[in-house]
Amino acid sequence: MKFLIVFTFAIVACSLAAPQDEVQIVQFTNENTVEGGYNFAYEQSDGQKREEAGVLKPVEGAEVPAISVTGSYEFTDPTGQKYRVDYTADERGYRPTVTKL
Repeated sequence: MKFLIVFTFAIVACSLAAPQDEVQIVQFTNENTVEGGYNFAYEQSDGQKREEAGVLKPVEGAEVPAISVTGSYEFTDPTGQKYRVDYTADERGYRPTVTKL
């Protein structure tokens, strides 16, 4: 019986919850180069953004080139604080820098 009461309250609570606005893509670009590089960017209606570019570059002592990626993204945490993360990822690893906006 207790389960039925808890279940009923859970169903009522879910039905009363405010619906979330659907997030839309407001800007998008995507390009690939013949040399093996790429870049893309997008922005969403909720303010989230991301951009990234990658290029192939020679690495000393290696037979094949490695990809070097740079980019950034922005987001808002649940408390409303906005952040921007700038990063580089290459043969030396992933190196982010976080900034409060």
